[in-house]
Amino acid sequence: MSPRKVLTVLMVILALGATAGVVRAADQAQVLKDGAAKMEALICESEGQAMGQKLALFKQAGLAYQPSLMAPLTGVIACKNAEQMRVLYGMYTFDANIALVFGKKKEYVETQQLLRQELTDKLKLSDKLQVQGMTAEELKKVAENPDDPANRELFIKYAFANIHAWIALSASDPEVMHLMVDSFYGATIQGLYVSCKLALGAGGGEKLVALFNEQASRLDKADQIVGAYAGDRELSVLVDKDERQKVLKPIIALLQEKKGNLAEADLKKILAQVEPQRAALVAPCK
Repeated sequence: MSPRKVLTVLMVILALGATAGVVRAADQAQVLKDGAAKMEALICESEGQAMGQKLALFKQAGLAYQPSLMAPLTGVIACKNAEQMRVLYGMYTFDANIALVFGKKKEYVETQQLLRQELTDKLKLSDKLQVQGMTAEELKKVAENPDDPANRELFIKYAFANIHAWIALSASDPEVMHLMVDSFYGATIQGLYVSCKLALGAGGGEKLVALFNEQASRLDKADQIVGAYAGDRELSVLVDKDERQKVLKPIIALLQEKKGNLAEADLKKILAQVEPQRAALVAPCK
């Protein structure tokens, strides 16, 4: 082949590669938009005002707040990578919310401070995430009577204002998308862990059916959110789709099969899936 032909072939190959890169970038942008729309539908639209009632299921089942089941606030973040910190963000968010449901103002405030300061700074997202929070007076009011419908609505208003804004950002910003997907997974794992541990102490049974049916719904949403990024290989790998679905799908199947009425053996089976995931995240730094 003459030098001129070789040059022509190389130019064609480079042009095709550049075109493919533009197409892939456009495809990824669409997957980001579709993923954000899925999160908006599954989290904001379907949860809405029901969030407070769903968290209150812990109290309605007769379960008590146990600090030992919450993720440690000190000694675990410094040695974690970015993905682990994003998952921890979700775990701490669950812990903060459940603390407020039980009227634990101190624990709520301490966990929120960790989320807004240390974790957000380490993830280098402080400039992107504008957080709306309750005033000191509003927080006092909610913590003193978290079961009051007006107080519950106040808490939900702030929570969903932040979630809605961050989901909108995730439609065009992969870093925010990673935080949303990873943190929802973290909240799901922590919610399951706390639910199962408390249920084992309470002896399981029908009083916990509503709580575990809600856990099944939350797991299914986490599975759908992870799956929403399957259309782009890079994003699918970044949200750890395959590994996470290996954890989620068997638990979803078990909860659906038992219709939320779990025996001790079922609770232990779920914990066998969840505890290794959680243990790596809360392991103390050396």
